[in-house]
Amino acid sequence: MAEEEGTGGLSISLRPFEIEDADDVMAWKGDPRVAAFCRWGTYTTLDEAIAFIQDFAIPHEWCRAICVAGRPVGCISVTIGKDEARCRGLLKYELAHRCWGKGVATSAVRLALPAVFRELPGLERIEAMVALENKGSMRVLEKCGFLREVILRKYVIGKGRLWDVALFSILSEEI
Repeated sequence: MAEEEGTGGLSISLRPFEIEDADDVMAWKGDPRVAAFCRWGTYTTLDEAIAFIQDFAIPHEWCRAICVAGRPVGCISVTIGKDEARCRGLLKYELAHRCWGKGVATSAVRLALPAVFRELPGLERIEAMVALENKGSMRVLEKCGFLREVILRKYVIGKGRLWDVALFSILSEEI
């Protein structure tokens, strides 16, 4: 398991999710500040956290818990495109509010990139779409070497509105 030190000496690592992580998952997925830029709604029950782990995280092609000192504080995943799009993946991440601004997300993305390119054969490009209002997430991607390619206006429907998003990418040879 790769590990990196975040700002303030925090020990950041990535690992597969386990059912026993449900309470930790609930801690960030139950926070409306975290859910604000995500497509999912704020979790209200532990059963939702368990279902996330069982039905999404564990069977997913590449999904890891973002851990600080061994405890999950977020999630990072890459979903591979289908058919002619199988050379690219879509990066998504979410992080507990208490970890914002501490280098945790940046460390997690830096740890994930080489692992994803190594573990998912044929992947040449990773993309990320970020709501324009989510300045912190855009900064994370820029610090990790992603290039902002384009603004996609009224591109995503969620939370009762249309979102403008920035499309970022990084290529395998840029890692």
